[in-house]
Amino acid sequence: MSVFSYPGIISVPRPSKLRAYITSHLRSPDISSDAVREVLSEYGLNSTGVIQNMPNARRNRNLIVGTQEGPKVLKLYRADWRAETIAYEHSILAYLAGMDFRAPRLCATSAGSTRVSISGRNYCVFEYESGSNYSSMFLFRPHRKRLMRTAGRTLARLHRQLQGFLPVGRHHLGFSSYAGDRTRDLTWHVKRVSEFKQRSRQLGDPSAQIHADWLVSHAWQILDDLTDLKHAMKDADLPRTIIHGDFGLHNLIFQDADTATLMDFELARLEWRLGDLVSCLSKLRNRRGEYDLQSIHELLAAYQDECPVSDEEWRWFPLVWRHYKLVKAVQYWSSYFETNGPVRKLALARDAVNQAVWLVNDPLTVAGLRSGMKREL
Repeated sequence: MSVFSYPGIISVPRPSKLRAYITSHLRSPDISSDAVREVLSEYGLNSTGVIQNMPNARRNRNLIVGTQEGPKVLKLYRADWRAETIAYEHSILAYLAGMDFRAPRLCATSAGSTRVSISGRNYCVFEYESGSNYSSMFLFRPHRKRLMRTAGRTLARLHRQLQGFLPVGRHHLGFSSYAGDRTRDLTWHVKRVSEFKQRSRQLGDPSAQIHADWLVSHAWQILDDLTDLKHAMKDADLPRTIIHGDFGLHNLIFQDADTATLMDFELARLEWRLGDLVSCLSKLRNRRGEYDLQSIHELLAAYQDECPVSDEEWRWFPLVWRHYKLVKAVQYWSSYFETNGPVRKLALARDAVNQAVWLVNDPLTVAGLRSGMKREL
């Protein structure tokens, strides 16, 4: 990990990034050597060098493995990730590869599959993508603004490339089709929140209980707001496309300051395209929870230049923001029980509820964001 990255961008890793980097190198590989050999053999590959954990991997276990065909990334999916969801992701990546969009390139097995199942667990192999990741880095403000412009262009080009595309398989989030309902509708959220309230009353972990109690006390508000939003937005004509679902600097590998590869498509699904803007913009906050409006303006302006948002679409943005964050809160709450923690997921659910009110109560900021989108780059 270098302090100086690519020409034009100077960065210094934050302590959290250094810790994650060091920890990933010191601990044993996250996938057993037997499983590595068995998976690679399906691809006609052999390990020829050091096997190391991918730094900062979160939802899955990922290794960088040297092979006779160069470095590869070996990925082990979470146990609850279904084959149909993996097929959904892989069909998106295959389509983007055909469009020459910068995204992970899947390797195929000798039988032509991009997924390997061993002992009930699912694996795949990607081509290794070189470059720099600037998430959790100290950056000079002009350099950060430049990266935000690249991020905005990358997201816009993704949406433009995927307009009208419908993946094979099925994703549990988003819409089932370009005209259909959501896979998880309001009824699903009411049922699940009722279940979470019961399961959250006695968790055993004091730190988890604090967040769970807060969520239980606000459960009625979450459901009432989602109900109101469903009625308020029933006639909203919002463009749908395949969104990334977790867009941000943490999922961008920069080949240079103006070129980046977009990584990790597990949460990609059919959704209002504004949902991706909500997802990435809501991450642009400092440690005090204040929004980085300069970065937000840079990203939005670059996006608008590539894939314009109309005035009619933009007027729904505050409600899309509120809807997205409330649904995200329920997702985090659900994920806490599905994966047995960590406590951070309950904290994120609570934060998402608090974030939901930002733009609804601040029309001047909404107008300012829109004005910034239309400025000359």
